[in-house]
Amino acid sequence: MEYRVDVYETVPQTMLRLPWQLRPDRLGTDVDAGMRELTTATERAGLIACGAPTITYREDAEPDGNIRIDFAVPVDLGTKLGIRSGAEVIAQPGSLVARTCHRGGYDSLDTAYRALHEWIRESGYRSAGPPTEVYLIAPDEMSDPRRLFTEIRIPVTPVPVLTAHVDRPFDETAEYIRKALERHGFEIVGETDLQALVRNRLGAHIDDYLVFSACHPLLMARAIAADPQAAWLSSAFVVVRADSTGTLVEAGDPTALPQILDGTALSEIARELRHLLVDALDVLCSRQVR
Repeated sequence: MEYRVDVYETVPQTMLRLPWQLRPDRLGTDVDAGMRELTTATERAGLIACGAPTITYREDAEPDGNIRIDFAVPVDLGTKLGIRSGAEVIAQPGSLVARTCHRGGYDSLDTAYRALHEWIRESGYRSAGPPTEVYLIAPDEMSDPRRLFTEIRIPVTPVPVLTAHVDRPFDETAEYIRKALERHGFEIVGETDLQALVRNRLGAHIDDYLVFSACHPLLMARAIAADPQAAWLSSAFVVVRADSTGTLVEAGDPTALPQILDGTALSEIARELRHLLVDALDVLCSRQVR
């Protein structure tokens, strides 16, 4: 199954939340029981469900291996919810989430999670909280598991780093990015071998890891002319590091400080610098460097 992923801002909602536990060996039974209790608590409180039920996984696990979750459902406000119900009405703020949808039984949900996490990693985002499953077509509506429909949401935050992943050796990638930066007007003014530094200073081991300090003289002159304290804006730290599937090249995004740059002459310089860094990474990925 091919999974399409997008990012969107959820709207604030009033939710009825019910803490629950799932036993790893009785997931289906416990989910069904929780769904029934969520429906009962909603009706008991005189609330009206106005959306699909959800499960959000808590980040803290129980010592006995049970999975702590929160059942929830969007509701219209009511006043009859008692403390003995174990549920509570909460105001859930909007958040930025990456989402995908899975059609079929829950035994294959892990494939959707893998696709979603891979997209997040490759698209310049970082997970920012536990996942939520939204049961758009739930088991109480459809007995055929092939027709179940589940939306998976993971809160995300943009990563202020430009990233390229290549399936070529570390040393070759490091030489390629040097050339790509030079072709785009940068000068390498510093280079740090973090692997050697950690080994020599701490006696510890990390994978291949280089940090380049790259300066763009033309943009530096423009930045200083606009603001004598802005020389930092025309420089960039570019990281080359090995991972399990190839080599990653990462550069700090110079436009990631909008509260400082917006409305100033430096904002255009930051955008130009970002454009040059993106082009250099694109050249690296397309193997056009010579």
